[in-house]
Amino acid sequence: MSEPVIQRWERVIHKNVRSKDGIDIGNVISESGETFTVMQGASREYNIPKSAVEGFDGSELYLSIPFSEVQRYKVA
Repeated sequence: MSEPVIQRWERVIHKNVRSKDGIDIGNVISESGETFTVMQGASREYNIPKSAVEGFDGSELYLSIPFSEVQRYKVA
């Protein structure tokens, strides 16, 4: 099993998230268990699996999935 990309999730709270195809998803607002929550604007919320994270450069979190797949994690 590979090392998790993010060791300390408190470092990514309030950081921007980008999909694999470069689309701005929103900002990380929380994390719990195997998922983290991203808020886009005031109304769109996503619970994305931590396994979908590809990297973090200190200011942005990069996903390994395209925006079309992120849509599957939208909170109703």
